[in-house]
Amino acid sequence: MTRTTPSRHGLAPHPRSRRGLLRRVTDNNRLLGSLAGVAAAALVVATVPATVGQTVASWGDSEWVHAPAVGTSAFDCGTDTNYRTTSSGTFLSGQLLGIDLDDIAELRDIRTVREPGQPVVVDPPNAVDLGGTNPEVSTYANPLAVSVLDDLAVLDLTGLSVGLPAGSTGAVNQYSQSSTLGTSAGAAGLVTNSGGVGVTSTTPDSELPEPATLQLSNVLGPLTGVGDVSLEVGAVAASSALDWCAARESDEWGDGSVTGVTRDYGIAGLDLVVDSPLVSGLVTEVNDTVTDLNTAVTALSGVNGGIANLVRTQVAANLPGLLGVNLGGNVTISNLDLTGAVQNLLTTPLTDGTVTIDLSAGTVSVDLASLLGDGANGLNDLAPNTELLINNAVLNPLVDRVGDLLDAWTTQVTQALTTALDNATVTIDLSGAISILGSGPNSGLQVATLDVDVNASIASIRAGTAPVTIDTDVVGVVTVVNIILGGLGLPTITTILSTLTSGLTTGLLAPIAATLSTNLFGLVTTLGSTLATAVNPVLTAVGGVFNALPSVLSVGVNVQPDQPNPLPGSTFDPGAAPLESPEYAVSALRIGLVDAVAPTNGFVYFSLATATAGPTVALP
Repeated sequence: MTRTTPSRHGLAPHPRSRRGLLRRVTDNNRLLGSLAGVAAAALVVATVPATVGQTVASWGDSEWVHAPAVGTSAFDCGTDTNYRTTSSGTFLSGQLLGIDLDDIAELRDIRTVREPGQPVVVDPPNAVDLGGTNPEVSTYANPLAVSVLDDLAVLDLTGLSVGLPAGSTGAVNQYSQSSTLGTSAGAAGLVTNSGGVGVTSTTPDSELPEPATLQLSNVLGPLTGVGDVSLEVGAVAASSALDWCAARESDEWGDGSVTGVTRDYGIAGLDLVVDSPLVSGLVTEVNDTVTDLNTAVTALSGVNGGIANLVRTQVAANLPGLLGVNLGGNVTISNLDLTGAVQNLLTTPLTDGTVTIDLSAGTVSVDLASLLGDGANGLNDLAPNTELLINNAVLNPLVDRVGDLLDAWTTQVTQALTTALDNATVTIDLSGAISILGSGPNSGLQVATLDVDVNASIASIRAGTAPVTIDTDVVGVVTVVNIILGGLGLPTITTILSTLTSGLTTGLLAPIAATLSTNLFGLVTTLGSTLATAVNPVLTAVGGVFNALPSVLSVGVNVQPDQPNPLPGSTFDPGAAPLESPEYAVSALRIGLVDAVAPTNGFVYFSLATATAGPTVALP
C-alpha cells in the first residue's frame, strides 16, 4: 500500500491565533488490521464523530490576523463551513474493448457535492446514506453488485465476491464523503464504510476474495497450443482525501508545505494465466504410463504369468532332458501403488515463486506483482504513475523458468515411479513333482519334488541379492530311483537335484531382473523421453504468449494524473487557484489494451478502484 501524506508545518502560535489540526485515525480503525489509515483519516464516520475527528488541537483564540502585507484571511479549520466540496469513488471506469464502462448503469459510481446552506447532492440518488453525527459532513456508499455485470464477457468480476470474511463490505465498494468544512474523501474497491483501504502487502489471503479475470484472447488472437490467456486481478482499493482548509491555511500563514492531500492504494495481486491443453497433456502421458505399468505387473504375476514361466524355463534348463516339472502355486507383486506414487506430483502446482504450473488445470501462471513489483510488497508502495515494464527482455527469460520447472518435474515423476517399483515385493511360491518324461514304461514316474521360493523387493532382485530358497526331496527309495534313472542313462537323483538347486540358486534372479527391467522400468524410461519431448511444445506455446503480450497490454499502478510523468491519456481538473483546489485522484490499477479504433498509441484504458477528492472551493 502506498500513502502520500504531506507533512504539516505551521508558524509559531500567536496568543490570539487558533488552528484546527487534522487528526489521523489510529491503525485499529482500519479494515482487517491493514496498515493504511483511510486516506481521509479525519473523516471516519463509522468510528469517530465528524465534529471531533476534524481536529485534535487548536490554538486559544479563534483567529490570527496577519498584517495586511502578509495576508488577510482567517482560518478555523474544522469549524469554518464556507467550502463547496466534491468527492467520488469509482470501482470500474474507462473503455474496455469497445465498451464504454461509464455508460453501464450497473457500474455507476458514487459522487457527492456539498455546499453551505444546501442539501447534499448525491449521484446516484439511491446511494446508501452512511449517516454520521456532524450535519456538515455527508457520507454515502454505492457498492456494486458484480452478479449483474453479465454483459462484460471479457471481464469476470464474480471472483471478487467469493471468499471474503464475514462482515466484509465487499471488494467492489464505492465511497464518497463531502463536507462544508473543506474536507472530502473518496474510496473504491476493498474499502470499509469509513473509506479505509483493506488491501496491503501483508493482508492475509483469508481476508481477500478470489480474483477478477480479464480475458486477453481477443487482443492476442489465436496462438498455437494456447486455449486462453487472461489476467487475474486480485482485490484492489484506493482512497483519496483532501483538507483544503489546512492547505490554504498553510499557504497563507505557514510555509505552504501542507497540501492537505492523502492518497492510498492497494493491489492484492496480478497474475498472467496461460491455459494450454499441452500442459494438461503431460498429466495424461503420466497416467497412461501408470496404466501400462499396472497392466504389465498383472501380466508378470500369477501362476501362468511372465515370472512363473521364467522359473519353469530355468528349471527345465537345469534338468536332464528326460525329466520335467509341472509347477503350480502363485507369483505376486505386492506393496505397489503407482497411482499414489505420482498423485501429488500431478496435483501439486510447480512453482519457483514467480512462475507456477498447475498441471491438472493445464495452466502456466506468472505472478506479475512479484516479477514487476517491488520485492515483498508486490505492486504496493510503488511511486505515482508507475507503468509496469512488460517487454520481451522481462518476459522471455520466463520460458526458461517454465522449462526448468517441467524438467525437474519430469525427473521427479520418473524417480517416483522407479522408487515405487523398486520397493514392490515379488513373492514366488511355486512347487511341483519332478517326473520322467517320454512314453517308456516309467513315463510319468515321480522321482522328486521341487519348491521354489522368493520373497524380496524388486530392487534386491535387480541387484542380484535377493534370497532364493530351493527345496527338493526324493520320492521313494533312493536306490530304486537311481536304478531307474541309470537305466535311462541319467545321473543319480542326488546329482540331478544338486545341479538343479545350484543352477536355480545362482541363475534364477538374472532373467527375472531382465524381464522386470524390460517390462516395467523400460516403460518408465520411455515416459521420461516422452515428457522431455512433450515439454518443447509447451515452451513454444508459452513463448508465443510472452512475445505477443508487450504489444497488446499496458499496466499502470498508483495512477495520479496531477503528479509528474502522468500516464498516457491521463487528465485532471487543476482547479482555479488560489480559492479552488485541483481534483486529486488515484487509481489503484489502470489497464490498457490494444484496440483497432484507439488513438495513435493503439491503446484504450480502463481503471480499477479510482478515488477522487476535490475540486474544493473556498466560498466568500
